[in-house]
Amino acid sequence: MKSLRVWFYDPSLDSEGIINKLVASIDRPFCHVELQFADDRACSIYMGSKVMLRTRTFESPNYVCLHVPCSDLQHTLAAGHAEHMHSKGVLFSSLQMTSCLLWAHAVPSTKHTFCSKLVTEILQQAGLLQPSIDAHRTSPSALHRLLLAGAQAGNVSLSGRPAADETRAPPSPARRTVALDFRVPRH
Repeated sequence: MKSLRVWFYDPSLDSEGIINKLVASIDRPFCHVELQFADDRACSIYMGSKVMLRTRTFESPNYVCLHVPCSDLQHTLAAGHAEHMHSKGVLFSSLQMTSCLLWAHAVPSTKHTFCSKLVTEILQQAGLLQPSIDAHRTSPSALHRLLLAGAQAGNVSLSGRPAADETRAPPSPARRTVALDFRVPRH
């Protein structure tokens, strides 16, 4: 069975990145999220950019990964939606991101997005998140909580470094990975 890797960025160990720390301080602990496919391509968007789809590694210990198992069809649907968003040249929107973080209403846009809205919509298109979840109001940390809640109790395994707000122990340089056990519908 394939899986999608959802990478969350925790800026607590950064010596720079004031905006990242500000975003994370509003809804702890994450400020950014990316989705990676089986071929190591990752779909993401950054402030001032368009949706990107590129091969990359996540070597920084600031990244936390959730593995979301999926069927071949779900993987194909997710990759197809990411490719569609990339080919449309969807732009980053500071307004959309700010409205999400401040729980304010912003007019939905098909031409603009932010990282957690993008990843939430891709997972919804693949049938891995409920369509009733409001992607416009889903922060990186909220998406992390949603994915953990979607896993069955006892079927989540942790290894490595937990997010900064999940432990009082000093962080180790190891990266944390969580494998989620969803009941994946077969299409």
